[in-house]
Order: sequence, then C-alpha cells, then structure tokens
Amino acid sequence: MFVDWFVDLSGKGKDATTKGTRTLVILVTWSIWCERNARIFDCQEKPIRKLVDEIKDTVRLWGSAGAKHLAALVGTTNRE
Repeated sequence: MFVDWFVDLSGKGKDATTKGTRTLVILVTWSIWCERNARIFDCQEKPIRKLVDEIKDTVRLWGSAGAKHLAALVGTTNRE
C-alpha cells in the first residue's frame, strides 16, 4: 500500500526530477513519522509551523551535503 502510494506520487522514471521527488517524499515522510512517534511515545508535540521549518532546513542541509537531485528540485545548491 505504501509502496503503491510512493510510486504513484514520485513516478517510475529515472530522470533527475523523479529522483529528487523520491528523496523529498522520503524526507517528508520520515520527518512526519518521527513527529508522530514523539507525540505518541514521548508525549512531546511541536507546532506544525516548527515541523515545517525543520523539514525545510533538512532539505537545505541534504542539498548542501550532496543530494544533487533534491537540490535541483527545490533550488538549493551545494556550497563547496
């Protein structure tokens, strides 16, 4: 079920846009999953705005760290 949703959302292609989209979907899904776990198991809840800002920061960091397809998709660059 998740795999079907993931493929439908991110596509089956091997082009840079598809690869960047896959990376972005994984990053956002993982971030939401971690927030879900914090809320359920640790009784910690952060505001949605903070979660969104953290996801954006992580996207920038991944782009700077070399996730070139993600960086191209969202318009960040590697700062070497």
